Amino acid sequence: MSLFLLCFFTFPMLSAQDQKVTIAVNNTPLNDVFAQIESQTKYSFAFVNSSFDATRKVTISVQNTDLSVVLDKLLKGTGYSYTIRKGRIFLSPVKVEKKEEKLITAKNIEEKPIVSVKTGTKTKNIDVEPLFISEKKNIDAEPLSTVKDSLDINKTVEILNRLADQKLTYSKTPLWAVKSNLLLDLTGSISLGAEVKTGERYSFDLSVSYNPWEFNVNRNWKHILVQPEIRYWLCEPFNGHFFGLHGLYAHYNLSGLPFSDYMKNSRLQGDLYGVGLSYGYQWSLSKRWSIEGSFGVGYVHASYDRYACKTCRDYIGSESKNYFAPTKASLSLIYFIK
Repeated sequence: MSLFLLCFFTFPMLSAQDQKVTIAVNNTPLNDVFAQIESQTKYSFAFVNSSFDATRKVTISVQNTDLSVVLDKLLKGTGYSYTIRKGRIFLSPVKVEKKEEKLITAKNIEEKPIVSVKTGTKTKNIDVEPLFISEKKNIDAEPLSTVKDSLDINKTVEILNRLADQKLTYSKTPLWAVKSNLLLDLTGSISLGAEVKTGERYSFDLSVSYNPWEFNVNRNWKHILVQPEIRYWLCEPFNGHFFGLHGLYAHYNLSGLPFSDYMKNSRLQGDLYGVGLSYGYQWSLSKRWSIEGSFGVGYVHASYDRYACKTCRDYIGSESKNYFAPTKASLSLIYFIK
């Protein structure tokens, strides 16, 4: 709780994550491997159709390897290929083109030959200049892509564009998570929180801390603290970097804290309000677990009654303070419910 009354905090230093992939699994389903790739990169997976077997088990061991090399190994022999577009990795079946024989015949070569082109069951006559036709009346040509093949390719491109530009109905991003702030837990406080995904890049977090314990007559850290926060994620909720706008309310009864002479010789009982901005990062540990660190600063208003701490009962007076200070610090263990 003293975090909100003191201004002696340093920002944690975070290094940028290498975009290459490190995976070591043995006989593991593909969907679990894809989840590891999503947690280590800025990409997420999507499927052009639902026939892809994501339960197929694979064994792979790579260290700091390019994503494209890893995807080639994972999709080898599956009949699927990948396309990367706008932060998504689309998996689609490899199309096997069936080539049909085309027979081209030429008539009336002396004047303006007529070329008959046969594709499947249809035949079309085309007038051509004699310069392009040899003296042979029957001309064999290499098979060309059919109109149907061209339409299929265009359809595939259209599907990929729609998947990239619109909200995907298939998503692996968790919806609900519960958490506990380990920093507050170390002080003996009871810390619980919950977070819910509210959009493609937004989530809402609510955390509560409660400490009812009395260490001794002249030393207390009693408080109840509530912090709601709206978060914007640079990639997707529960993955990587995020920025937050949070509020806070606390009712506290603090005495004999050794952070300053003022707090050591006083008991402060009152309420605290504030608003601040925060930055954080979340590391994935597994499909269900992750670790999150965040830090915030903002504006705080504190009003309280002050008592002399020799007995902690002698009333001195009421005071209030307004100041900019750290408003949030957390290192949370997270469990995903859904």
